[in-house]
Amino acid sequence: METIRIVLVLSAKFQLHVFQLDVKSTFLNGELQEEVYVEQPPVYELKGKEEKVYRLYKAFYGLKQTLRAWNNKIDMYFHQNGFERSQSEPSLYVRKKGEDFPIGCLYIDDLIYTRTNKDMVAKFKNAMMKEFKMSDLGLMRYFLGIQVKQSLGKIFILQEKYVAYLFKKFNML
Repeated sequence: METIRIVLVLSAKFQLHVFQLDVKSTFLNGELQEEVYVEQPPVYELKGKEEKVYRLYKAFYGLKQTLRAWNNKIDMYFHQNGFERSQSEPSLYVRKKGEDFPIGCLYIDDLIYTRTNKDMVAKFKNAMMKEFKMSDLGLMRYFLGIQVKQSLGKIFILQEKYVAYLFKKFNML
């Protein structure tokens, strides 16, 4: 949550907009670094070879290594494209390129980003969407339960939906 605040504060200070991408099938993007074997699912059992197992090369939902495999893949992608991961905020990536500094903040399958060079926002988005299957959510409006309203130099964080949920839950409407 602290990382999000950092991105929002910097964006407000430099009068930037924050955009959001959502990774589709996040956990199917990771490649396993270790050997992982699973039993044959009953539907796919090979006749006469029921004792055999499958070796996995790609991660899938429910596997313990899945999140680490995805994180390794996206981390490698950012590093190959000149980004450095913050040592104090591991979900924050920054690339210093002259006067321009793009910032990306990753939370599992949600990515928020901004940059000082407005023309390069589209390039960053297109590069990410080309590498990974993503949905372009446009300007950040809702992230991790926080509503965000943006105008240049001003960013408001609200929790109206959460408050409404609490009122409804406790019959206080």
